[in-house]
Amino acid sequence: MALSGGFNNTLDDKGRVNFPARLRGGFSGDILVITRGLEKCLYLFPPPAWKDFEEKLEQPAFMSRDWRKIQRHFLGWATESEIDKSGRLTIPQSLREYASLTHDVIVMGLGKRVEIWDAVIYKETQGEKDGGQELEDIAEKCGLLF
Repeated sequence: MALSGGFNNTLDDKGRVNFPARLRGGFSGDILVITRGLEKCLYLFPPPAWKDFEEKLEQPAFMSRDWRKIQRHFLGWATESEIDKSGRLTIPQSLREYASLTHDVIVMGLGKRVEIWDAVIYKETQGEKDGGQELEDIAEKCGLLF
């Protein structure tokens, strides 16, 4: 099952976020791997998708300085987490700080992973400018316009 959908949510004082029920079905046994993402968000993977991602990160030559930096970014901060019986996910402090998570967050399913964003940062970095023209330009470059 592909993970999809965007959800506005809040982070509590203990660093927990209610994990959307619609996305929970993509995680077997409520276990997931959470790590730093790109653009100041967090990536969450079901264990099989994490294994695939981890294998991709181990493919290139270990001696590449750039590749070691990428591995440190994703693998070095990865941790297993569990969705509790109340449907909440606790995000480690170090990852909350990386993503500048404060109170309002966006939880978004994107195929094989979920991203968690601070709502303000998401709007600043992903917002559609000029009535969506920027997004249309990007979609056209990627060959996604029909």
